[in-house]
Amino acid sequence: MWFKWIRFWRRPKVEKVRRGTVKFFNRRKGFGFIRPQKGGQDVFVHVSALKNEISRGDTVQFEVRESNKGLEAREVRIL
Repeated sequence: MWFKWIRFWRRPKVEKVRRGTVKFFNRRKGFGFIRPQKGGQDVFVHVSALKNEISRGDTVQFEVRESNKGLEAREVRIL
């Protein structure tokens, strides 16, 4: 049980809203990755999180949430 607390305590704090650049997005498969402006690990993005169509190199604003697989972008918008 204490393992859960350690894992929770060691989790990096996640900003609510971030900006970044689309590193990769595959329209056919419906997913891609965003490189955060402030650095850190790339953030997974699923087509269901998009407010408009994105392409590689676009600057975007997005919310971040932690999933069991890592960071996931939500509410993705082109700036």
